[in-house]
Amino acid sequence: MRRKVAFLLGGVLIGTIGYKLVTPATPHTDFSAIEPPARNERPCGPISGRTAIIVVHGQSNAANFGSARHSAREAVDNFDPATGKCFAAVDPLLGTDGIGGSFATRLGDILIQAGRYDRVILVPLAKGGASLSFLNNEGAVLITNGISKLKAAGLTPTHILFQQGETDAVSTTTAEEYASLLHQLAKRFRAAGFDAPFYLSRSTKCNYVGLNNTAAVRAGQLSAVNEALNIRPGPDTDTIGNEGRSPDGCHMNEAGTLANAALWAAFIR
Repeated sequence: MRRKVAFLLGGVLIGTIGYKLVTPATPHTDFSAIEPPARNERPCGPISGRTAIIVVHGQSNAANFGSARHSAREAVDNFDPATGKCFAAVDPLLGTDGIGGSFATRLGDILIQAGRYDRVILVPLAKGGASLSFLNNEGAVLITNGISKLKAAGLTPTHILFQQGETDAVSTTTAEEYASLLHQLAKRFRAAGFDAPFYLSRSTKCNYVGLNNTAAVRAGQLSAVNEALNIRPGPDTDTIGNEGRSPDGCHMNEAGTLANAALWAAFIR
């Protein structure tokens, strides 16, 4: 119990100040001029009780839009929803867009190094710039295809992480609409028999656009927590300030990506 409490408190601490521990002035890397990393295929099975299968859904800060890439140092795999195969986790993760880094790759390392799991399989489904309405309509294929490929591979998620809100913070989405759409999205997983805890972040910060709807979205994220649907509160990623962001004040630099991962780690049981 003491170890668990220490881990959770440590995650909050790292997530709060982690971006101050890495130099925020890391030069921007033009990943378009760099060859994509080699992909090392690994078997998805067998799965043990100490394997975490983590779906990561949402928009760009849940995708590969971080300014620094990371290759997992531990037994972290990347399930690719396009092929239904597993690969050693290396940014940019397969299954989502963007060509930079993902917080999820670092999250896998943190969970294993903390002794929580022996292996982590990441299932990226995020889409940059996506509104919650998009993810429930045109973008619903991200979930339906992900569910289909997971079932075909015999994998059942242990956690579902959802980090989204920046796009809705510049729209007219009301708090009630946000909560309703979020419940609709979560029900897609529930209807498929995936009952893993659904962790919902509070995320709206994006400085390069006019955020005129932040309060409504944050209220909707708070009210969307729902015991019947097993929707649980996740981290408040808006606490990552501009020191942890790229010059656009929206996407994460290397330090912010680490802070984002640590914030999430504190909520995963």
